[in-house]
Amino acid sequence: AKMELLYDMPIPLGEPHDVISIEASKLKPATTYAMGTNSRTGKESPFVTLAGQERVERNGKNVTVYATMIRSHINPEHIEVNKGDNVTIHLTNLERAQDETHGFTVDLYNIHASLEPGKTATVNFVADEEGVFPYYCTEFCSALHLEMMGYLLVKDPNKKYESAKANRLKTLSPEALKAEYDKVIATNKATDEVIQSVVAYLKEKHYEKYPKVKELVTDALDQYGKIPEVKAKADEAYKKGDVNGAILWEYQVWQYMVKTADVGLRAKNNLAKEIATPMSPAAAKGEEAYLKGGCNGCHVIGQVSSGPDLTGVLLRHENGEKWVFDFIKDPSKFYGDEYIKSMIDYFNLRMPNQHMSDQEIKDIIEYLKWIDENAGM
Repeated sequence: AKMELLYDMPIPLGEPHDVISIEASKLKPATTYAMGTNSRTGKESPFVTLAGQERVERNGKNVTVYATMIRSHINPEHIEVNKGDNVTIHLTNLERAQDETHGFTVDLYNIHASLEPGKTATVNFVADEEGVFPYYCTEFCSALHLEMMGYLLVKDPNKKYESAKANRLKTLSPEALKAEYDKVIATNKATDEVIQSVVAYLKEKHYEKYPKVKELVTDALDQYGKIPEVKAKADEAYKKGDVNGAILWEYQVWQYMVKTADVGLRAKNNLAKEIATPMSPAAAKGEEAYLKGGCNGCHVIGQVSSGPDLTGVLLRHENGEKWVFDFIKDPSKFYGDEYIKSMIDYFNLRMPNQHMSDQEIKDIIEYLKWIDENAGM
């Protein structure tokens, strides 16, 4: 008899080989792990690190790093060790959202850890090669995934090293240096305005009533709370006429702002869903089909990312529901369409055929209707 295709797993959902089927009733999943859960034993790790507790400790040739991971940064973002040091890195995933697994690896050092939200994992290696080695998240965790990286600097203690960024700034004329300073100040101001708009929304909608949203806001505030100390150093450097130093400190301010904005926007999105109108059964099934189909690997809702925003998609075309149905059913038929061609050119990708059933597509359309009903949230 011909085998029936039960499920076609697209790339965003992971590697389809070497899987095992388990009866759903046997699974008792938790949304997230208790903060600091050991990734190997399931018990509390003595190395759990919370926001603000990140540090690097040295004891002779043994270097211990207490690090955190949260969209979309690894903290600390720079680790300096000497060649020959024995390096141990304890990592804690600070996420409180169930879909935010992070991975960790150091280029060329053949180590890897995978951390579900709340878990703490440890990697160990000998820094036996001099150079600069990026470490980064190995999971496609968010729209800012590519920014989730840092650098391991393995130095020869007998050599002197200089900062390329600092050296570049030194080559600038006083006028150019002032222009660079003004530019980063303007960027930070614009970023902070985004943060304050999110804060205003969260307060207006009483985020504190929703535990999961409140936890995300706590994460965001942890990052934002680090800014005043760094900002004071930037201002002090500028007052002393050290524009170069002020710029470097302002760069660090921006890093904390990006972390804050990233988590804050997730909190805003979660809150919007909490206060939105209830989903119909069909819309709920549509959301499930949307997620299982890997649609969120490219598409977003009310944001800018690697694929088109689906807000208002039913209103963009005459007889929108039929157009969306036909497009999901067989995207390739539309590749030559002027509108779709412009999307392909802009995002540099084509929507694949996910082989949705007619009922799944109808449910997705109901989900899209629910999105539009709550677009003002």
